[in-house]
Amino acid sequence: MKKTVFALLFFSFGTLLAQEESKPKDSTCTDKVKINMSFGFNVLANDAFNLNKKLRSQNITELNETIPSLVLGLDFFGEKMSGDIEFGFLYSNPDQNSVEILQVGFDIRSKVHYNVVNKEKFAFTTGLSLAFTTNEIDIFSKSNTIDLNDLNPNNNSGHISLTNQMFYAGPSFSLYLFKKSFPIKVNAGYEFGLTRGRYKSDFGSVINNIKENGNNRFVFGFVIL
Repeated sequence: MKKTVFALLFFSFGTLLAQEESKPKDSTCTDKVKINMSFGFNVLANDAFNLNKKLRSQNITELNETIPSLVLGLDFFGEKMSGDIEFGFLYSNPDQNSVEILQVGFDIRSKVHYNVVNKEKFAFTTGLSLAFTTNEIDIFSKSNTIDLNDLNPNNNSGHISLTNQMFYAGPSFSLYLFKKSFPIKVNAGYEFGLTRGRYKSDFGSVINNIKENGNNRFVFGFVIL
């Protein structure tokens, strides 16, 4: 799956750059692809985690379904086409009574857009977003006692560690503002969860597994170029 995602991202940007580089030699400077570093944040608003149904049935604190993400990336902007590739870090830490959950993740997202409006100081673009997200979820019992004289893992409990991966695709749009002075970009989109997203663990076998496909999400972002 990871190889497939990277191949799709590479193909998307290869297509974008090929389109721009195939323009006639006498094109004006506005025809060239501008490449900028970008940094900012995204907010991922998930429809619902199926894992929360399991947690809720056992009166355990649930995963936050709205998760912030810090992003760093590259933005590509040409006369007719634009896009970007982002690398994001997700973090969430819900805490309730005696149970705490730590959720961290890594997000790779690529967008390929058509420039609907391209003015000197303003632009509006729309197109397709592809994303791959990997999550690690640790569920802790805060009342667990750790005895350093007994570090045999078979005698200690109170920690569950799970991982899953998801591939998303969906429509998106971007709004470029203050392009000549202090360029910023506002992103929004809706991503459909396409893969199963079954849970795994590095510390044991997972039984009674569930899927996270169908857990779609809204994505809102703000980056500085």
